[in-house]
Amino acid sequence: MKRSLGRSIVWICMLHSALWGISYHWDVTQSPTSLRVGQSGVIRYTCTFDGSAVEYSTKLKLSDSPQYTTSVLSQKTNVLDGKRRDTIDVLITPRASGVLSVSMRAIVRYTSPGAVENTVLGRDNLSREDISETETILPSVTVRTEQNSAALTGNITMEAHVDQTTVSAHEPVHLSVVIRGSGNLEQFVPFELNISGVRVFSEPPQKLLSPSSDGVEGEIRQEFALVADKAYVIPALTLSVFDTLHNRPVTLKSEAIPIEVKEGYDPASLLDAPDLSDRATLKRYAYNTGWIVVGIVLTEISRWLWKKRPRRKIRAFWEGVKTSKELVLILSLSGNKEYEPIIAELEAGRILLGEAKKKLDRLSTDKKVTL
Repeated sequence: MKRSLGRSIVWICMLHSALWGISYHWDVTQSPTSLRVGQSGVIRYTCTFDGSAVEYSTKLKLSDSPQYTTSVLSQKTNVLDGKRRDTIDVLITPRASGVLSVSMRAIVRYTSPGAVENTVLGRDNLSREDISETETILPSVTVRTEQNSAALTGNITMEAHVDQTTVSAHEPVHLSVVIRGSGNLEQFVPFELNISGVRVFSEPPQKLLSPSSDGVEGEIRQEFALVADKAYVIPALTLSVFDTLHNRPVTLKSEAIPIEVKEGYDPASLLDAPDLSDRATLKRYAYNTGWIVVGIVLTEISRWLWKKRPRRKIRAFWEGVKTSKELVLILSLSGNKEYEPIIAELEAGRILLGEAKKKLDRLSTDKKVTL
């Protein structure tokens, strides 16, 4: 079997890179020493190369466990003094208390210079021989985790407000509950309201969240509509939070909101018959009835006048003709074949000028000639 010179050169370059290529090393430049269950922290890994290392790329292998979860928060590359440095921020969130030993792996990929050049030029001829991968065990990180019974963890605030505090019976009151800050807001459990004598309508919480070093940050909004026919009080809402800013558990609590409900319309009263024994009521009904009669009379008069209005009659071109010969000449010059029977009758002397004009009038309305 004949060996390929090009493939042999690629293998020699790869062997040369493995033996004499650019060296690199991984470090942990930032990590939390202690966390609460549900509290997120950032572990920062850096990979430093001896040169620009354009042929190299790094990728972290995330590994979750029953004790914690991980996710990549950010990854960036910069070159300082001719040396490349990859920085990867990993978000770790403990699931259980105790001492966590976080040990992760990374893959360093080397692509031969020729393959890199082909990729830049848009050539799709990359093969397995052009790429080599090395798996590296990253420095381990130890994190002490403490118990946490709070519903949420982070730097979080809560507020509740209504659009109005005085309404009519059966008129809805809109309650808005807004939770803002950073932490594990994705773990928020929606509030449930149960107020005696009040019908409660609610929508699923609207979440506007984005990744952050505390987990996520943003806003959660939950809307309610409350309907009642008597006065009631919206109870204070409470939310247990572990405040990471002051490192202590707190309870966020809204104020109780009293709602005044005024008496609305009684449906039964809207169907009551009017009191005809009252002179003022009779006078008002007679007044309204009189205006209705006047309106009907004016409408009928307007319709009659419209029918009797003078209408402008369209003058036909033959009405000013004085003799039969003149009429024959005008009809012949018009070129309309519908006039030919009338022309023939006039020339034969079977009809006179007046009768011919009557036939022309009927022709203009019926679109036909009756002989």
